Amino acid sequence: MPTATAKTPRPLFPLMSRGFIAAFSLLTHFQASSSGQDSGLLIPQIDSLLGSPSVLAQGNPMLATGSALVQPPAVQPARSAPYESSAGPWGKLVGDYIYLEAPPALVEGFALPSTQTRWTFPAANEASIPKIFADAGLIEDQIKPLIASLVREGEVVHILPTLDFVLGLPTGIRAAIYTELAKTSINEYHVDPVLIFGTSVEEWYRTSKLRPELIQKINQLSYVRGETIAFSDIPALLNFAQSDSEARLIFKACTRTRSLMIRLLLDKNTNVQELLAYWSFGVGIRRKDIEPIIQSIIESDTLKDLGLSHILPAQPRKLLFTYPGLDMAKDGLLPDCHWTSLNFYNFDPHQYLLDSRLATSKVLENYVPVEAPYQFGDILFFLDNATGDAFHSCVYLADMLVYTKNGRNILSPWVLMTIDDVKKVYLYRGNGRVQGFRRKDIQEARQTSATNPAK
Repeated sequence: MPTATAKTPRPLFPLMSRGFIAAFSLLTHFQASSSGQDSGLLIPQIDSLLGSPSVLAQGNPMLATGSALVQPPAVQPARSAPYESSAGPWGKLVGDYIYLEAPPALVEGFALPSTQTRWTFPAANEASIPKIFADAGLIEDQIKPLIASLVREGEVVHILPTLDFVLGLPTGIRAAIYTELAKTSINEYHVDPVLIFGTSVEEWYRTSKLRPELIQKINQLSYVRGETIAFSDIPALLNFAQSDSEARLIFKACTRTRSLMIRLLLDKNTNVQELLAYWSFGVGIRRKDIEPIIQSIIESDTLKDLGLSHILPAQPRKLLFTYPGLDMAKDGLLPDCHWTSLNFYNFDPHQYLLDSRLATSKVLENYVPVEAPYQFGDILFFLDNATGDAFHSCVYLADMLVYTKNGRNILSPWVLMTIDDVKKVYLYRGNGRVQGFRRKDIQEARQTSATNPAK
């Protein structure tokens, strides 16, 4: 990750190297669009300790910049509805949302940030800072004290707003300023904000250990990014901690992320052959591993469902709902989304997939592009419209479900999400698309089976 001289807490591990999957544009014959970014990074994803991914930021013209205080809207009613799949060969899937937070053993390894909010700009842009604030909607009387607080440090300059000023920012103005701050990687909480999607701030933190007053402050300090609610003001929030232990509790709560816990419903009316065919990749791979447990539950008088993790391959079954340990960094990098996707089938992870060049070769040699409807095990790459670069990937499971790790960092767990929620995180600027890839051997076996069903 790019570094600067300012002394803020930094993510533990660097940005993935340049050039990963650069040949995607050759595979997909993709036409560049004017909405894409001119970036040489194939993974323009900056991973912070908050576990939220981001791509190189641009202004969002949809954000309001009015002066009135506007609370971020809830995307859905307060309580998240349970998940229920549509009908399909995957069977009947149901589930509930759970909220994961990094365990104390991981969180305690990070130094808490200062309670002083700091907005950092490249020193080369110092002259343009007043205009940035004015364009965001601040008036001259608000801009003057901000400029007066400016501190120069090497190649960057810092603006040090007061707590009262940060608390009083209207939502639209906050969004406009923070979108600009996200263009500078040292502003890690703006580059990688806490993202709340599909529900309200109150519901997101309802089961956390935070006091109601702290949840109200998060709501006050939040802003809208695409279809998600974003929160970047961890330093400001720490001002309201009543003790060191509560300060760490706040920091822990800011690692909170949502996952689905999915179950496969089974009974004597289940179409077992269709179900087994789907979850064995359509060609019988791993059928011997999943058939006994599925059949035994169907025959049971008391059991009616099976956790989805039990029918996933060994690697995702092992990692789902967990956080990476420091031992996983023994090769110099923590696993990211692409390592996760390309290791989906492997019993033991192939660590060479941390190398962007070799991971690219893996895709080119062993996968073929496919279009929806996707099948179990297909890898969904999120591609930049202009460059064809892949800035995220996840694995399609069934219906709207995907298996994903959102960021190369120790505080980002492996989770189940809907593809719509993943798109809210990664495609909020509207300059990307999703392209499916399938293992060549599976695609060829499917085609052979379709041509010669007797075989």
